[in-house]
Amino acid sequence: MVAPDLLKHEIKKHWVQLLIMVLFISFLLPAQIWLEYLNLINIKNLSEDLKEIDLQHFGSAFLLCVFVITLAIVQIGVERSNGNMEFTLTLPFSRGSIYLTKWSVGAVSIILSWVISFTITAILILFIDIPVLYFTEFYLYLLGALLLLYSVTFSAGAFTGNPLAQGLVAFTVSVFPILVFGLTLIQIGILFYPEVNIDRSFESAVYNLSPISYLFFTYGHFPVKSLLLPFIISLLFFSIGYYAFQKHPFERNGSFFVWRWMERPAQVIVIVLGILGFSTLGYMSSSQEDMVGYIIGAAIGAGIGFIISYFAIYKKQK
Repeated sequence: MVAPDLLKHEIKKHWVQLLIMVLFISFLLPAQIWLEYLNLINIKNLSEDLKEIDLQHFGSAFLLCVFVITLAIVQIGVERSNGNMEFTLTLPFSRGSIYLTKWSVGAVSIILSWVISFTITAILILFIDIPVLYFTEFYLYLLGALLLLYSVTFSAGAFTGNPLAQGLVAFTVSVFPILVFGLTLIQIGILFYPEVNIDRSFESAVYNLSPISYLFFTYGHFPVKSLLLPFIISLLFFSIGYYAFQKHPFERNGSFFVWRWMERPAQVIVIVLGILGFSTLGYMSSSQEDMVGYIIGAAIGAGIGFIISYFAIYKKQK
């Protein structure tokens, strides 16, 4: 459960990052919508259809994700690097309470700032009569995306021992379903030359299960159409991180993983992905798309994957 004293300690420790995140999430989108509206009404001879503001194309929403990801890394990865996590773990609270309290501070801050942004935008729409498309859908999608990306990054911190590792693991997990699906299809096409017909619903499922998909904020135009799914995936990642954080035998500050046994499987995965990726690149780059380029690319990918994984995973950061 969330401990009140620990809650105060967490807020006091990260109040700057929390304040910056809340301010941006609360006011960035309403301000942009207002400025877009002022710009549209000043354009003469513009049809009524073009005066509508489509929230699906608001690229600044991507910036909001940067703040929640940064907060998650600061709360765990940076704390491990500077030794604050060790101090927090000496406090008279269980590891589960510490994890839950930290996550709750970030999640509640995201929800609070989202409510402020939603309310301000709703007031603009109702009282100034700003024509906005996909208002409710977009804002629900936005909340799910922010909580999902925060939870993915936060849970990655439960497995890693430094900020760089936390960010890399979060990114890898976010793109993993799409990456494996895409590379597998390409490899099947190169090695066996079949006519592969993939059902569109399966493609959409892979896309929807990849957290990276929710960075694009394109509800309706892209396969992401489920408003409930990001909340479910957020809960899943939170639960995984919660379990892992409680089961740490000790802290390995500066190491890539807090569990040593995870290093070798992770290295194998990196090497395999390197082989799959570079073999595809070698095959497509060869003059006649022959297997020589495929084999050379696979060898290069294996070497690069080994070198990168070795220095990233086994070299301890200060």
